[in-house]
Amino acid sequence: MSKVYLVKSKQSESGTIETLPKFEWIQIIEDTGPELKSILERNEKVAIISESSIANVLSSLEQSNPKRRAIELFKDKFLFRKLIKDEEFKVKEVAFRDISKLQVKNKSVLKPLKGCFGTAVKIVDESTNFEKLEKEIQNEIEKNGSIFSENVLTSNEFIIEDFIEGEEYAVDMFYNSEGKPCIVNIYHHPLPKHEHYLHMIYYSSMKTFDEIYPLAKLFFERLNEKISVTDFPMHCEFKLIGNKLIPIEINAMRFGGMGLGNLAYHSFGVNPYRFFLEGREPNWTEVFKNLDDDLRFVYFIAYNSFSKDIRTNFPKIQKLRDEFTEIKFEQLFDYQKQLAFGVFCLQENQENLNRLLQINFDDFFEPII
Repeated sequence: MSKVYLVKSKQSESGTIETLPKFEWIQIIEDTGPELKSILERNEKVAIISESSIANVLSSLEQSNPKRRAIELFKDKFLFRKLIKDEEFKVKEVAFRDISKLQVKNKSVLKPLKGCFGTAVKIVDESTNFEKLEKEIQNEIEKNGSIFSENVLTSNEFIIEDFIEGEEYAVDMFYNSEGKPCIVNIYHHPLPKHEHYLHMIYYSSMKTFDEIYPLAKLFFERLNEKISVTDFPMHCEFKLIGNKLIPIEINAMRFGGMGLGNLAYHSFGVNPYRFFLEGREPNWTEVFKNLDDDLRFVYFIAYNSFSKDIRTNFPKIQKLRDEFTEIKFEQLFDYQKQLAFGVFCLQENQENLNRLLQINFDDFFEPII
């Protein structure tokens, strides 16, 4: 029987495996050792669950393999902008020690060269106090660096790039064995009130699909005219400006992290890995046919408190549950070892979704007695 191989590392963040039911056609392998190289050489269906595995995938691919070239293009911010013909978009490398000396004229995004969980991602402009910001970033990196390795979260290498206005969206997709793009979910990523909880909410809806699907499909068709890959999953981030979809970042060889890619399974019964295995796209018209247009299918990451010490405080899980309209799936984590105490798949209305975006997780942690 054909299989999908999910590649994990010792530094993989929680979420993807924990939120996916076990299937005999999914095999989980480590990103070290000869097995990874062997299955890549056989052109099996392979997806990683964390950016921490991408270096080992690269080293296991032949130089001539189109997948290797595509991964390298997406990882290099400068080559990526050239690839998509957006060279007016300015990207500059910055060492951590130079952050305090930065001067910017326009609204920009400062972030680690490699990052996870929105750690140390800052929106800056000409009014930013960069000396103060450098100290904030150092504290954030030290706090989260105990969980993520340098392969996942760089502490000394940063980039600063133009800020693109517009609503943010993400797409999980793959190119099948014929190189055709197959979309397995589309998410709207509204920004929360508190920037420390950047990735708290992603959601899918019929409105989101109607707006983004045709634009994304066209983008992916044109992209593969340049990279020529097959059996290649991707998690892609965009900004929507008018009717134009602007690519921000492409994460190769995986779907949405921390289990985001499994939202479709718990919301619609659509398993993205099953469709990846079979090389086909869900019939999204059928999926949404009997669903209310106003429903929002939410992936909610329950962050640890930003201000309270998790060594002396614990999460009030039931208090958070009471904020939700309907919980479709719940997975709790060891908050002492992760940056979140759980993830939830929710069914919400827009009114309550707007309220959830105001959440401050400091309010959901209380002292250990």
